[in-house]
Amino acid sequence: MPLIAPARLKVDPNFTDPRVLVHYAQRSGFAELFPGGEPAVRLGERDFAVYVPVMNMRTIAKGAQSGYNELPSVSLVADTITTPTYEQKIRVEYSREDLNAAGNWGLSLAQAYSTGMRQGHFQLLRDAALFGFNPQNGEGLLNAQQGTVRDNLPADSKGNTTLDAYDAGELYQFLLHLIQSQLVRCNLTQPSGQYNVGGEPVKVRLLMPQRILALLTTKIVQLTSYQRIGAGTQSVMQAVIETMKAANVDVLAAPDDELMGRGTNGTDAVIATIPELPKRDGLSTFDTNAFGDEFGQSNTDCNALYVDRSVPAEITGPIGAEATDVVSFMRTTSGWALRGEATTILSVPVSTSGVFSSAH
Repeated sequence: MPLIAPARLKVDPNFTDPRVLVHYAQRSGFAELFPGGEPAVRLGERDFAVYVPVMNMRTIAKGAQSGYNELPSVSLVADTITTPTYEQKIRVEYSREDLNAAGNWGLSLAQAYSTGMRQGHFQLLRDAALFGFNPQNGEGLLNAQQGTVRDNLPADSKGNTTLDAYDAGELYQFLLHLIQSQLVRCNLTQPSGQYNVGGEPVKVRLLMPQRILALLTTKIVQLTSYQRIGAGTQSVMQAVIETMKAANVDVLAAPDDELMGRGTNGTDAVIATIPELPKRDGLSTFDTNAFGDEFGQSNTDCNALYVDRSVPAEITGPIGAEATDVVSFMRTTSGWALRGEATTILSVPVSTSGVFSSAH
C-alpha cells in the first residue's frame, strides 16, 4: 500500500487551511438487511463453518363421530443447513522515511493505515453480504435461491418502463404490493390487516442504488380524483413509509451503488427484505401456530451475516531495523438468506440519460 506524500513549495506569506479535503466513499446501508442492523458477532476465530438447526413440524388431525383404528399423528423433521466462513486479510508495510513524509503533511501514518484497512474490511464485508465469496454456490443475498422471489418492475399504464418516467401513483401502489406480498409469504398478517398488533413493528428494509433512492424520494405522488395518502405533498417513498406505518410496519430504504447493473439484463437491483420476524404472542388460546410461537429457542432471523469481531484485529511486527509490518484480519460468512420467502430481488430499469447518469 503506497504512500504518496511529496515535498512541495509554498509562496510565503500564505494561508494554509488546516482542514483536509478527504475523499468520501459511499456509506452503504447493507447492514440494514440483517437483524439489528448489523452483522452477528458470534464466530470464533477458528470456526470454519456455521450450522443452523432446522425443525419442521407437520400435524395430521381428523374428526369423526366414531373412533379411528389408526390415529393421526405429529411429524417432526430435524435438519441442519450450513455455510462456510472466510478469513479476510489486509497487510501494510511502512518505513521510517514513510513516517517522516506523512508527518510533513500532518498525517499519523499508523492511524491512517489502520483506518484504511478497517474501511477495506467493511467494504469486502459488504460485497460478501450482497454477492458472496462464491456466488456460484448461492452465497450472498443477491444469489439466494430457495424461496427468494425475483421480480421485474412492469411497465406503467402509459407504457413507461424506466423509473425516471414512471407514473408516481402507480409506483407507490406497486411498492405497497411488493411489501404486502412479503408480509403475506411470512404469514405475518393479522386481523384488520395489521401486523404484529400491540407488539414491535415489523421491519422491512430496502437496499437500492442512490439514483433509485433519489427518484423515490423526489417523485411526488400526484393528485387524483380521490384523496390518496401524500397526494400532491409527499414523495413516493414518504407515502409508502406513512401508509405502512399505519399497519405497524417500519419501512426503511438505504443506498448502495454496488447494486447498479446487478438486476436482470443489466437493470439495477433492489433488495427488499424482512431481516427478522417480530416477537409475538398467539392471538388467542386457540393458536394455530402454537409450535412456532412457543418453541423456546426459536431463531427468528430471516437473514444472517456472521463475523468473529466487530472491529478487525491487527498484528504489528518489525521488518529489519527500521520498517513495520501490520496485518489486519477478521473472519466472516457470506450473506445468508435463512428464510428465502422474506426477500424479494426487484429489477428496475433506470434511464442513463440526463441528470441521473451522474450517479455512475
